Amino acid sequence: MSQYILEAEHIQKKYGRQTVLRDVSIHVKHGGIYGLIGKNGSGKTTLFRILTGLIQGYSGVVTVSHTDSHESSISAVIDSPSLFLNMSAFENMKAQSFLLGIRDNGRIRQALETVRLSESNKKPVRCYSLGMTQRLKLAMALAGNPEILILDEPANGLDPEGIVELRELLIYLNRTMGKTILVSSHILSELEQIVTCLGILHDGEIVRELSDSDILQNGTGLEKLYMEYARGGNRYE
Repeated sequence: MSQYILEAEHIQKKYGRQTVLRDVSIHVKHGGIYGLIGKNGSGKTTLFRILTGLIQGYSGVVTVSHTDSHESSISAVIDSPSLFLNMSAFENMKAQSFLLGIRDNGRIRQALETVRLSESNKKPVRCYSLGMTQRLKLAMALAGNPEILILDEPANGLDPEGIVELRELLIYLNRTMGKTILVSSHILSELEQIVTCLGILHDGEIVRELSDSDILQNGTGLEKLYMEYARGGNRYE
């Protein structure tokens, strides 16, 4: 079995005359947390949508290796799912799960417990904080027992407490539940604490893939390392 659970090779995507992704390749290891960083407009969301099958009409190859113990290979939080604001988390989960063919209420309760929302089960979603809403979206992604979670800017807009809660949850999902995670974020200090591998996407290209040991050996910190690429620097060393 390949050491990689998810591979994208030579991905190119154009919208009209605009090239969004140029020969992008990433390699996500089984059981790892892969961080993808890049400025707004660099192509992160487009790449995630290609990996989840939401975008067609691209060139290149996407390969997913998964075990038979999981019902689905990939689940994602990219575009915000529609939420019924006057309904509880459980009611929202039940509606979402019905569309996925899941009828097991126990599984819904388990997903809500995993993201620490079981105690807020009766509260309408309109009363939720942004952090609670993000955790509900994660619960929806977990409903099908995926092996890979793809999360596009899950910390966006969260306050410091929400960011810490999200970090702890991602570590739990990865280390305790065995989920492989591919996550993008602009909060580089957070990624630095959890990733096992990192890809730098700049102007539609992966300019470098780094392991966590590579980042530590660099010694300058992830933010400074990224800015060297973003500003030109020694991008292709």
